Amino acid sequence: MNPLAVPVIATWQGGRTERVPLCPACGASERRQQARDVFDHLDPAGRDLWAFWRCEACSSLYPDPRPSSDSIGEAYRSYYTHNAETGPGSLRGARAQLMALVTGYMNWRFDAHVTPSNRLGVPLFCAFEPLRLKLDYHGRHLFRARQAKRRRVLDVGSGNGEFLRRASELGWSATGLDPDPDAVSACVAQGLVAFQGFIGTRGVLPEGLFDVISLRHSIEHVPDMRSDLKHCLRRLEPGGMIWLAWPNPRGLGARVFRPAWRGLEAPRHLCVPSAEAMETMLEEVGFVNVRSLRRGHHARSIARESGRIASQRPGIANRARALVAPLVGWYADLAATFFARAGEELVTVAFASDGKHDRA
Repeated sequence: MNPLAVPVIATWQGGRTERVPLCPACGASERRQQARDVFDHLDPAGRDLWAFWRCEACSSLYPDPRPSSDSIGEAYRSYYTHNAETGPGSLRGARAQLMALVTGYMNWRFDAHVTPSNRLGVPLFCAFEPLRLKLDYHGRHLFRARQAKRRRVLDVGSGNGEFLRRASELGWSATGLDPDPDAVSACVAQGLVAFQGFIGTRGVLPEGLFDVISLRHSIEHVPDMRSDLKHCLRRLEPGGMIWLAWPNPRGLGARVFRPAWRGLEAPRHLCVPSAEAMETMLEEVGFVNVRSLRRGHHARSIARESGRIASQRPGIANRARALVAPLVGWYADLAATFFARAGEELVTVAFASDGKHDRA
């Protein structure tokens, strides 16, 4: 942490800021400060310190002030989505056998035909619930899109194309969308289909509807979540599924690590909505059958990163946070195996109405 850093007010190193007097998730004005002096973990020597607030009405987290719409792009100059994925490469020995077991389960679960595979992976991973749930998440629960006829999936915030490649391997026609031109270039360099822009920008995507639209850790990056959800609904087939994953603002990590919590991701996260706030937004824009899903094994790397950020901050409290990081990860993994809203990450699916299978 830069000892010369100062709280952000009217400007930051990327440009201007804008005030956020109301919760971006629910519109309430009542709030309390969750964390102050939050620095960009990608630039701990930077001079900007951000303040995050917790909405008293819905428990969502958001920064105030935040980067203006014309300056937010500066926050992505060195973002990880620029690097092209190289894939698993040639595996040998025990790693190859383990991957065959994983593939065996994924083929069974997602009705795919990837090789090499070992069908013993089905009973193996079904016997270990945290890992089974992790693999279901790995494929973004595409098997829940039961009405998918053409198996077309759009990944909003596709980054370097990791999921596009995986979905293609599972037999889906995958399209990526990302505002970052470097991320799109990384996808295209791998032979993947990706376009630059936003879901609400006319003419960016080719015509046609999708069976699934996925947003993994992208909804918290947008200034107007309701608008993006509406545009997603318009691009879904009747009965199509939206899949979302984002950090849990009510999880143990947010409570323990506070300014060091990895889920804050200042200044790129513009609102981290609670599960309840997201459910309300989805229903208000017209989605039906909204459901939270259990995450399973996932939290250790998030807790480890939060511990690392805490170790870069002064004070006894932050040293204690760094020490308990492994325990937080262990607890979150266990809790997320049994409860959908207890882990470090939230996962929600919802569906476009088809007039037949909507829940009353």
